[in-house]
Amino acid sequence: MPEWNADVLDSLELRSQRLCLRRWEAADAQAVERIMADPRMTEFLPLPRPYTRADADAFVTGAGARPADAGRLELAITAGGAVVGAIGMSLPSTDRPAGIGYWVGSDHWGSGYATEATRALAEFAFAHGVHRIGIQADIANLASIRVALRAGFRFEGVARLSRRSQHGLADHAILARLASDSGAPVPPTWPPPPELSDGTVLLRPTRPEDWPTVHAESTNPEALRWGFFETAMPERAAVERSRVAGMNWLVGRSVDLLLCDAETGEGAGGINLRWVGPPDVLGIGYGVLPQFRGRRFTSRALDLVAAWAFEHTSIVRLELGCKADNVASARSAERAGFVRDGRLASRLRNPDGSYSEEISFARVRPAT
Repeated sequence: MPEWNADVLDSLELRSQRLCLRRWEAADAQAVERIMADPRMTEFLPLPRPYTRADADAFVTGAGARPADAGRLELAITAGGAVVGAIGMSLPSTDRPAGIGYWVGSDHWGSGYATEATRALAEFAFAHGVHRIGIQADIANLASIRVALRAGFRFEGVARLSRRSQHGLADHAILARLASDSGAPVPPTWPPPPELSDGTVLLRPTRPEDWPTVHAESTNPEALRWGFFETAMPERAAVERSRVAGMNWLVGRSVDLLLCDAETGEGAGGINLRWVGPPDVLGIGYGVLPQFRGRRFTSRALDLVAAWAFEHTSIVRLELGCKADNVASARSAERAGFVRDGRLASRLRNPDGSYSEEISFARVRPAT
């Protein structure tokens, strides 16, 4: 159990390189009201809108309660004496580990204050006997997930509909740091997501609002013909896939890019990238909406992805495959510089439960 007492927490003040973390005071309500006037602050916080001075007063009063009574330590994050954010830690018990939550005012987004404060509070807790601290962040709250990673917290999974956000219950990423961890920043799984274009097609990270394109690409007759299952992707699955896409660039083994018409920006399909097993081998999947077929969108997109992967990752080999009868898909791969290198019997499932041969293709890193 933690090695502290109520008196230590009641008067706690932590200092880092740029910040002071201290207990809340009644006078801080004015700063909280000002910070929460920005509607962006409530995107992932279930707060009233508009946020009034009475709301700020209630927050500061509640945050100032004795930790031993509230089961939670709440601290103001201050820089140069001014309140810039908040950080809190649920106190561990015999059946519940410690957990940290935080927010920083929009004027200071990108400052690194949240990471610095999280490190300071975590190191205090570990120094006083806490063995594990968790962080939960809405899967679409990429800034919060980045903070956790930079503070040395590792991604462990997703808790479905686990916490309330502004729009109701939402899936949350679970990250944690142990006292035995080094605390070094955890690097993202992938390089920063690209925006690639050759003037005809545009590839960019899939966003939550892109779910109609994701759904249409997976459910049109041609996609179903060459797909694996007899039932189409439900809308909810497309929504979930689009919403988690940003997080996957940080912690996932598989990521999605939206394929767009470069001139209009209209969604035309998708490209999926995934680590497939052997080190430095990347698998690719793709699909294009019917109205964009016949314009070489797929081969252009594959060529852009290959050039990006070889320049910005350690990948030495890109792999993709298609059913033996899918002539259009094979032609797109070859136009993008992928070479046939195998034929696998009974490899890809058909909607009726039978299996087709797969033609495999590969493109390897150019020799230097």
